[in-house]
Amino acid sequence: MTWIRARLQPTEDPEKVAQAIRNMFGEIELETKQGVVSARLEGAETLSGLRGRIAQDRIRDTVKTMLTRWAEEDVLSFGFNRQAAYAGHFSLNLKGEDPMGPIQVRVEGDVQSVISFLCEKLMPR
Repeated sequence: MTWIRARLQPTEDPEKVAQAIRNMFGEIELETKQGVVSARLEGAETLSGLRGRIAQDRIRDTVKTMLTRWAEEDVLSFGFNRQAAYAGHFSLNLKGEDPMGPIQVRVEGDVQSVISFLCEKLMPR
């Protein structure tokens, strides 16, 4: 199970935050309430959009190293930069790096399989 969540800042357009999330995850169903844009996804295949962005930006090895370092037994939590996502790029967020706050992702379950799925080399079609 994967949860995506972004707290809206007072100056932000909720549609732009939603677009940043969709740029990373594809056309997923998002909910906006109480100043938070969120989604719940099931199955690794729902992360194919993010996998494609990681491959496109040629950062598989770096992302794999960082996610593996941050992973706990069956929980992986990380954030990514919303401005980069709005521009169509994936950039992991380090604490305090993003003044608007990151888009947060929390994965529960077999996190090593999720990391492998996100960071595996895509075969040309």
